[in-house]
Amino acid sequence: MHPKTTILPFAAFFAVVFSIIVYSAIAETGTFDILSQQQQIVTVNLNSGDKISGTVVVNGEGAIDFWISDPQNNNATAPTSVGQRTFSFTAESSGTFSLHLYNKEASSVSVTLNYNVSRQIFGMPQEIFLLIVIVGVILLLIIIWALLSKA
Repeated sequence: MHPKTTILPFAAFFAVVFSIIVYSAIAETGTFDILSQQQQIVTVNLNSGDKISGTVVVNGEGAIDFWISDPQNNNATAPTSVGQRTFSFTAESSGTFSLHLYNKEASSVSVTLNYNVSRQIFGMPQEIFLLIVIVGVILLLIIIWALLSKA
């Protein structure tokens, strides 16, 4: 088989695989039944510069306290009473961060937590870095194909 005909299926495969990787992020959703005066803690490993964003929703009536603590167990965000809230936080250090859901109410509540983590590679979001790599490799493959087609 001629080299220029084998490079096209490889380029198509490469483009599809890396397109899937670009859109892969850590996305988590959980629903928790939290009893009165109880706390649910969700842990997330973050590197310095990683961004976590999401929503906290109390299903039905009621409110909870929500906050994020850093790897040294210091509050990275202030506890806030929420029924529904979107949040966004960028890690200043690496380690295990905790998302706290505390029910201070007299009755139990159901809470849905949904969050995404956007990683940083060489100081830029993972999606942008991988997009640059994909475009670079595809351009390189096009150049190689053009050179081989002249042969």
